[in-house]
Amino acid sequence: MSKYIVNKYVSEIDLEEGVSIRRNCPSCRGVKTLSISKVEGVLVYQCFKLSCDHRGAIPIGLTAQEIHDRIHSKITTKEKVELWTVPIYIKLNLSEAPSELITPFINKWNLQDTELWYDIKDKRAVFPIRRSGAVIGATGRALDGAIPKWYHYGITHFYTACQGEPNGVVVIVEDVISAITISSMCQNVTGMALLGTSLTHYHLEYIQDFTKIVVALDPDATKKNLQYKREIVAWTGIDTIALRLQKDPKENNLEDIHNLRGAVT
Repeated sequence: MSKYIVNKYVSEIDLEEGVSIRRNCPSCRGVKTLSISKVEGVLVYQCFKLSCDHRGAIPIGLTAQEIHDRIHSKITTKEKVELWTVPIYIKLNLSEAPSELITPFINKWNLQDTELWYDIKDKRAVFPIRRSGAVIGATGRALDGAIPKWYHYGITHFYTACQGEPNGVVVIVEDVISAITISSMCQNVTGMALLGTSLTHYHLEYIQDFTKIVVALDPDATKKNLQYKREIVAWTGIDTIALRLQKDPKENNLEDIHNLRGAVT
C-alpha cells in the first residue's frame, strides 16, 4: 500500500491534541500496531510491526478550541495520555543488544545506572519516558550513524531525570543525555530535556511546580536561553536563571559544572 493511502487513512482520524491511540495498520494489516499521536498540531504515526516500515508526520494544525485552551493553560494532558505499548522489536534486556554498539555508548556518556533499552530494528539506544512510574513513550538514539539521530516513540513531550529526592530545582536542557548528566552532577536536582529547542505549554505546565528554574541550553542556543527565561517568568513567576555554557551539558566541561552547581544552590 502506498504512503499516500496510509497518510489519507491517518489524516481522516479525528484526534485531540496530546492524545495517542492505536489502530490496525492499513498497510500490513497488523492488529493495533499503528501508533498515532497528535503533537503540536501534527499527526505522527508509526507501525510497530517489524516487517512494516510505514511512519510519517502530517501537519493538520490546531482547532480553534485547542488554540484557546493552549493560550489559557486549560489542557490537562495527564488525563489524555494513553500508556504506550512497547513494540516487540524494543528489547528491555541489553543482553540482546550488540555489545560493540551499546557498550561504547554507555561508557562514553556514563549511563551505567540509567534505564536503557534497545531497538533491534533501527539499532537505537532507547530511553523510556515515565510519568508516575508508567511508560508513556521513549526516545531513541541511533548507534550506527543513522538519520535521524534521535527518534521519538509514543508521547515524548519531555524527559526528566533525578538522582535522589527532587529538591524543587529543575535545569532545562535540550537532550536526554544532558538531562541525565545534570541529575548525576547535581544530586536531587531534576534535569529536564526539551527533546529539541522548542518550549511548549507541556514544558511550562510541568515546571510551574518547581521553586527554581535554570535554563541551560547548548551553546548555539544562547538567544533562546534568554527568550525562554522571559517566557518562563511570565508564565510561572518563578525565579529563573539563563545560564550560558561553554559546551553541551553532557560534555562535562569543568567550568560549566562549576557554574551549574552554583546556579542550582
